Amino acid sequence: MLGPLGVASIAILLGLYFFCSFFFIPILIPLNIACGALYGPLTGSLVALSGILVSCLASTVSVRYVFRGLGKYAMEHPDLKDYLVQVTRHGALTVILVRLAFVVPYLLQNLVLAMTNLSLLRLITLTFLGAIPGVVSYSFLGAGLMSLENTQSFVLYLSVPLFTLVGITLFIPVLRKRLGVSSKEE
Repeated sequence: MLGPLGVASIAILLGLYFFCSFFFIPILIPLNIACGALYGPLTGSLVALSGILVSCLASTVSVRYVFRGLGKYAMEHPDLKDYLVQVTRHGALTVILVRLAFVVPYLLQNLVLAMTNLSLLRLITLTFLGAIPGVVSYSFLGAGLMSLENTQSFVLYLSVPLFTLVGITLFIPVLRKRLGVSSKEE
């Protein structure tokens, strides 16, 4: 179910993810929803996950190498500086927790995580792991919006994001407690 443009439409979407992330245009969540609407929940999830990885790469390159002043300016803000120190202390866990908070715009997540000292490969790997629930939720939401006439499909497609959100909301405090990270430290 690739639509009339086939693979070219995926390449265009990935280019859009890159462009928007590189230049800080905040439309990543609508793009994830559009992937579900265009390609269905499963293929849409794969395309959206690829887009999130491309956007993570674009934002990181943009913040670290092109728009360096943004990072320097942010480091002058004491709360953000403290947060970045905590990311250094609990790197992998913090990235996973940030990515699991999929109601926080991905672009904001990308910008903050790009200012850390995590390697690009590690950041992309952790983004892959942490972004899956959010990407799947948004793709199912997009597919649900396209199936309004079929009540059974509509309910299924909208229940996946709802259950994912509830599950993650319950999972994050358990993960924090298990790993000994307080919410103040994050």
